[in-house]
Amino acid sequence: MTDFPPPSQMSKYSPAHYQRGTIQVWDFIADQQLGYLEGNVIKYICRAGHKAHESSLDDLLKAQAYINKLVSITQHVEPPAASR
Repeated sequence: MTDFPPPSQMSKYSPAHYQRGTIQVWDFIADQQLGYLEGNVIKYICRAGHKAHESSLDDLLKAQAYINKLVSITQHVEPPAASR
């Protein structure tokens, strides 16, 4: 296992657009034990409008793409509500 990068390199691994508030986005995702798709929804929602050279809409559309994938997967796994 690799050691965590030294503080001088942390901005590369923990950029400012994920460092708002009192908890890091990846710490929240890990704490909630979210999967890859759910974690990316949270990531893009939290950074929307805060990453240089990307608009809020860019990140919201990325989050929407992950939500759409989750809905698609869930529809194929769970029976429709009427037949439960």
